[in-house]
Amino acid sequence: MKQQPRSQQQQSLAQELASRFDIDPDRILFLNPDKPEEPWLSAEALVTIARRSGEFQAIDEGFDQYISQLNQLVHRASVTDKEGRVYTRSGVSTIGERQDIDAHALAAGRAVGAALTAAGFNPLRPGAVVSISAHQQQSGAATSDEANSRNIDLKRIHALAEEKGLLRRGPGNTIERSGYRTFLLTHFNTTTAVSLDQTQRASLINLIEQLPADGEEEFAEVA
Repeated sequence: MKQQPRSQQQQSLAQELASRFDIDPDRILFLNPDKPEEPWLSAEALVTIARRSGEFQAIDEGFDQYISQLNQLVHRASVTDKEGRVYTRSGVSTIGERQDIDAHALAAGRAVGAALTAAGFNPLRPGAVVSISAHQQQSGAATSDEANSRNIDLKRIHALAEEKGLLRRGPGNTIERSGYRTFLLTHFNTTTAVSLDQTQRASLINLIEQLPADGEEEFAEVA
């Protein structure tokens, strides 16, 4: 895995994480160019930290499916907390999305990170190192968890769609949705993300993230 040279701040964060969680600092990556000081951990590292916390009865992660029409890999992770609540999330990556990390590893890390975050356990925050003791339980039934997950995903999807030009604001703050609806219809056979399940929403988020900034003009080329 070829890594880009780290800044002094990134190196400092990596060393602090490595010391706190007893993990290899070389396995701590910084993958987000928009948030260069946001650390990223592999699925294996996240599982190790979560198990050491004693907050979980079980943690499972594995390959789920390959979406051929989108060239995407899907991994799925499930965590069971001490109260027996199960949180399951998908992680999606596009093959060739990055040159410095394997697509399976990328999807697996996203799946475990999402499942742990859903359970209220997030050892990492952008630009900060959070100790295990900062974990707070997230209560509620599975139905409320799904509703919360859907709301979070939909906000992320709409923000990305606007950033990439699929949604455009017009006079009076009106929103032109034709590009967004065409995009959804082309790739998911629907005109609204509300109808998508959690895996499909993760797939959609990853797909939109791969679009250039002027995505409305070039989205048809992403398949």
